[in-house]
Amino acid sequence: MNQGFTFTIEVFTPALLCTGSYTLPLYRRVSDALNNRLSRFITLHDVSIAPLWRPQQAQRVPQALIAWGDALLVSVLAEPEPPADYHPIATQRTTQTVMFFTAEFAVRAEMYKRPDVSLEEMLMELADDFIPLRNVTIFPINGGAPLHRTFVCLAQRAIQALYIARTTTPVEQHPTEVPESSASDSAASI
Repeated sequence: MNQGFTFTIEVFTPALLCTGSYTLPLYRRVSDALNNRLSRFITLHDVSIAPLWRPQQAQRVPQALIAWGDALLVSVLAEPEPPADYHPIATQRTTQTVMFFTAEFAVRAEMYKRPDVSLEEMLMELADDFIPLRNVTIFPINGGAPLHRTFVCLAQRAIQALYIARTTTPVEQHPTEVPESSASDSAASI
């Protein structure tokens, strides 16, 4: 019997950085799990909890409940292989490089959007709490080294400003699912 699918994630709140294992009973993207609003808390196992600006002061605990409503960013560091019968719905998407600003971070990332709508129209219609992003660079507003992540969910309510960033390569257009992370990201950490 399947014990679930375990992802390694980081949850950035305004005050904390929590890293741990997040287990879902059914395979789905972390962004879909966060946006389903079934629970106020994310249950993490084998957790490291540290002040956001002092990760060296981390404490380890076996389990913690993290209020997802306080999460600013949720990054996927490692994910399990999907089951053989998992078939994501592929829709026509383009990627747009966008610069987002929150009170704590500047975030440069590729955002998926339908090719027939503008970025503004898409954001106006978006009902999800978390926006899935890929190829992400997180710049701490208070200083420090930028963090690079393959996949991040950004809390829509935390966005204070955003703009389309110029890219040196043309925007790619293809049918795709929104991937969470890659195997090369499993070794990534702060």
